[in-house]
Amino acid sequence: MFDFSFGELALLAVIALLVVGPEKLPELARTAGKWVGYFRRTVNNVRSEVEQQLLLDEMRKEAEKLKGYANEPLQEVEKFKASIEEPLLATEEPSTVSAESGSEVAEGEPEVTLPSGSSGPSRPQGQILH
Repeated sequence: MFDFSFGELALLAVIALLVVGPEKLPELARTAGKWVGYFRRTVNNVRSEVEQQLLLDEMRKEAEKLKGYANEPLQEVEKFKASIEEPLLATEEPSTVSAESGSEVAEGEPEVTLPSGSSGPSRPQGQILH
């Protein structure tokens, strides 16, 4: 971080010894060491938080890409579904429901009712179907 040569550090130590004195120099060195350690920890914490935020932003971008990739097949299916439904809806004739029987009757066709007790077309007795 800071480039100090050995000579510069020795000169700084001699000046501190002359200014502070030999009795208070060890206390000053401990205090300076604590502050330097605190400063380094703070810088490292800030650096790691910035790196985490950058990594988190990168992961969010990747997640958005993956969501886009996941939605592409769904959109294709929706397009295919719409392309199939359009012709079916266009060719489908409107129908009405008979109130009596509950069955669908196409417009323009007469409604056929069965006699009571009859459930539908019957086959002649004794005829075997293969």
